[in-house]
Amino acid sequence: MWLGVFYGVAGCALWGLIYIIPLLLPSYDPISLAMSRFAVFGAASLVMIYCFRRYLGQLTLRDWLWAFCLSFFGNAVYYAFLTQGIRMAGVPTSGMLMALIPLNVALLSNRAGNGIVLPWKKLIPPLLLILLGLWVGNIEEFSMVRDSMSASDYWIGFTFSFISMLLWTWFPIKNGQWLIRHPKVPPVVWTTVQGASIFPATLLIFLVMSAERIEAGESLLGPTPGLFIFLLLVAGIACGWGGMALWNLMSARLPVALSGQMIVFETIFSVIYTLIYRKQAPDWTLVLGLIILLVGVSLSLKCFRDVEAEHKAKIRS
Repeated sequence: MWLGVFYGVAGCALWGLIYIIPLLLPSYDPISLAMSRFAVFGAASLVMIYCFRRYLGQLTLRDWLWAFCLSFFGNAVYYAFLTQGIRMAGVPTSGMLMALIPLNVALLSNRAGNGIVLPWKKLIPPLLLILLGLWVGNIEEFSMVRDSMSASDYWIGFTFSFISMLLWTWFPIKNGQWLIRHPKVPPVVWTTVQGASIFPATLLIFLVMSAERIEAGESLLGPTPGLFIFLLLVAGIACGWGGMALWNLMSARLPVALSGQMIVFETIFSVIYTLIYRKQAPDWTLVLGLIILLVGVSLSLKCFRDVEAEHKAKIRS
């Protein structure tokens, strides 16, 4: 279980970087950023898929279609909405909405067929602590961002972030269920298949979105091509393939209800990276919120470990 938790935290550390990429590339539209990122993810997957060719015979056409839907809607479309939400409503608002994902995933997936099932009386307290910690940790930042933006822009951005939250509630549940039901397919292979399946669609959408810019005499790679290419490689290979591989390695080892809670670490890292980007020190509410959050996650892990130990004891007896 602890190895799965490590994979989840490491994957979220990479995914946290995607929150500041839109801030570093303000002149690029969200759809172009999202599709170019996952086109790079797909291109890297096509290169690596040859190494895993012996596993491809285990996958049906339905598996490939499922990989496309999960990756395209749960990652590329999700990131496009998240990017627009970050720009219009700020990182804290988007991060706080992402904080609802652990609760959503646990409520929807804590049932038979998704790994260990935890009694609700044990699951609710740590989830409430996680939500409380994320709210306390972001309350000052949330107020500052809200006051600095117009009401219309803020609520439009909030809506984009809310849609991205719904997409990423759906993704870890369905992705985790697929991995649990296909234990013979290594998670890294599934990551590669997900990336390869969306390469044509994401590349095509990126080129279509760039057509207007090219007709105006601008570069395909935009006004800052060097920075764009560098961040694209980081977002597509490290955050995209690397983060997804780590998340899938985690999802194959943890119950779906617990794996969904690991997304809180993406919020933690996004806040840390944003503070580094702004060269700001954390205020006391952020520190207190992180402490409460970590207590909640630790309590949740303990509950799942206790139930897992009880299950193993029954099997041995």
